[in-house]
Amino acid sequence: MNCPYGYLKEEFTDDNEIQTDKELRKIKKKLRSMKQKGNIEGSRKLEILINEYENINKAAEINKNNKKTDKAAKAAKAAKESDSFLEKEYQKNKAKNAKKYTEQREKEQREKADEEHRRREEREYNREYNWENQMSRSDRIMNNHGLKKNELPHDILEIVLNYSHKLWKKLSLKYHPDKYGGKDKYSKFLNCLKDDNQ
Repeated sequence: MNCPYGYLKEEFTDDNEIQTDKELRKIKKKLRSMKQKGNIEGSRKLEILINEYENINKAAEINKNNKKTDKAAKAAKAAKESDSFLEKEYQKNKAKNAKKYTEQREKEQREKADEEHRRREEREYNREYNWENQMSRSDRIMNNHGLKKNELPHDILEIVLNYSHKLWKKLSLKYHPDKYGGKDKYSKFLNCLKDDNQ
């Protein structure tokens, strides 16, 4: 590579641009030493370079800050839009939700009333069942035939309290439907008593 002009090295000049903060510090140090020596022209060039670098950095920071504020503004706008959308949806569904809530509350009240009614019936049934269990057999038979103790004739009441087959035979003849005016409720009662006591 024989070049007639040869290879020229790039000289370092003061008007090179500053690329990094490290170079900036070196240039500032150089500027201080030039001011001490009294080199006004060289110090002006260095001040211009420093100002250019700082202006470029300020512009970059402003751009970053603008981007941040733009992002924040966009986020705020999106949040506001989403809030307004949610509010519209809430208002739209408010009546529907209120109706649904009242239906659900009515359903719960109906279920509660049904449960209370079921419990009441169960209590009444248990009372009746316990009453029937506490009743004697003869009282139960009377109850089944629709008879009451205070309405029974004296002689039938006697067999209820103290059953005997001899007395039953006598009373079944006396209260037979053919002899006792066609009413058979006493004869049925007596027959049930006999079946129960045998």
